[in-house]
Amino acid sequence: MLELDVSVERRDLVVEVALSVARGERVALFGPSGAGKTTLLETVAGLAWPVTGAVTLNGRTLTATLPRRVRVPVWQRRTGLLRQQIGLFPHLSVAENLAFARHGLGRTGARDALAARLGVTSLLHERPGTLSGGQCQRVALCRLLLADVEALLLDEPYTGLDAELRRTATDTISEAATQRGLPAVLVAHELTEAQAFADRLGIVDRGHLVQIGEPHRVVCRPASRRVAEIVGYRSFVPRESGSTVIGVHPGRVVAGAHHGAGIVLSGPVVDRRAAGARWEVDVEVAGVRVTCELDDLPPSATTAVTVLDPPIFAPDGRAVR
Repeated sequence: MLELDVSVERRDLVVEVALSVARGERVALFGPSGAGKTTLLETVAGLAWPVTGAVTLNGRTLTATLPRRVRVPVWQRRTGLLRQQIGLFPHLSVAENLAFARHGLGRTGARDALAARLGVTSLLHERPGTLSGGQCQRVALCRLLLADVEALLLDEPYTGLDAELRRTATDTISEAATQRGLPAVLVAHELTEAQAFADRLGIVDRGHLVQIGEPHRVVCRPASRRVAEIVGYRSFVPRESGSTVIGVHPGRVVAGAHHGAGIVLSGPVVDRRAAGARWEVDVEVAGVRVTCELDDLPPSATTAVTVLDPPIFAPDGRAVR
């Protein structure tokens, strides 16, 4: 199990987070840029030092400030960190880079199977300088998964990968965490990637873990208006009675009036845009532009839509439903 309860001072904010990740559990951290997500990974890996707090991994204290200072060196922590700066050795071939994971699963059979799955087999004799950014990212991920580590720390590991490779990488990392009993923490800037990876989704904002739970529930039941904004709610419509507002997520709206399924809103259509196989439609309701993702364009200039079981927020931002 990975456990951290730390306070880390940065130039622009203080990151204060308590988090436990069980063996084989996958936690994704999602939130705005600069919220402190990468700082948490670096603290676990020993690259950042907390003002107060502790980090433990499978009962070993890696970092502590009290009652005595403990700071296990980076190379002795057995934490595998994949950063955006991937750190391949430029003077070595891909095969030689992967050989640095020899203390883990780096034997030839395991290496070849993982290299084939991540699509780097044809690159084994190349050097990093001849590869694209996405190819380097796959090599670095392969090296991480071959290493003998007790925790996986992943800071946006899908940079430069197309959609199919992202799915493969997610499945590969998830299987490694589950089969080897490794706590895994992913920092993501795309909510869909975070949800696809995670057993639990944590929302980090301004240095604090403001909500954590099952990914779908966090999105459908945000604890505050601020969390709702972070996970994609784009419109907040005043209710007819009282001072509360309805949170509207574009993906939680259906065309037509379905009173038993949620709250019905109606108004003029003020804009429409193609969004993949669907349409993004803006409907003006009580002076608020409500963005909806619909299967088809509304048949008229005025339309009704149903917001499915929406969260409701009090004036102070707290969720009241």
